[in-house]
Amino acid sequence: MRIVSIDSSLGTELLIADADPGDRGVILRVLGRAEQTDPRRHAESLGVMLAEALRGPGAADRRLDAVVAATGPAPFTGLRAGLVTARALGRARGVPVHGVPSLDAVARAALDQLADGGATVLVVTDARRHEVYAARYRARGADDVERLDEPAVLAPDAAAALDGVDAVAGSGAALYPQIAAGRPTLVLASGDARAQCRIALARLAAAGAGTRLPAEPLYLRHAEVQLPAARKRVQ
Repeated sequence: MRIVSIDSSLGTELLIADADPGDRGVILRVLGRAEQTDPRRHAESLGVMLAEALRGPGAADRRLDAVVAATGPAPFTGLRAGLVTARALGRARGVPVHGVPSLDAVARAALDQLADGGATVLVVTDARRHEVYAARYRARGADDVERLDEPAVLAPDAAAALDGVDAVAGSGAALYPQIAAGRPTLVLASGDARAQCRIALARLAAAGAGTRLPAEPLYLRHAEVQLPAARKRVQ
């Protein structure tokens, strides 16, 4: 199964991979990967990155089967650019588009680094305005995760107060070191294109043929830029 995975939760990461089931989970063979870290250049970079990746060695020899995209929570502009690109590619190639929440992907990447299979990881990513998106997770099999809380927007001190946490992951842990409070910090990112690909495949295998994972954006707050409200008419 050939997949394009797009994450635009902060910067932009794009991955093309062949995926096959293995005895210990999904086996991914990466055919191409591109990344840029500027959170303000999603719109102009995604198209170029995608075109170059699809023309790369080993990536153009067979049909695309699916697109996986990060659904947030994340800043409005970058998240929207990634999802629009994923939908456009899905329509152009006639393939399904599947969504994976960004915090889930960071959690999976972090849990891969922990020896304790029952560990709980707190994922915190930058929500701006001196806040973080936060949720706690445990592993579900080799490739998926179990979310213990619904994602929320929290002040760093409120995130630090969440209990039952063995490690902290995500870009918020780098911005607000007090959240870790001496616990291990892992995967200081806001998304992970490889991990979200594995999660999507695990969920599709569990759900059965014909399933589409929801690809609607998860916005926990309004866009940073709001259109002014219409003026009331004077009667």
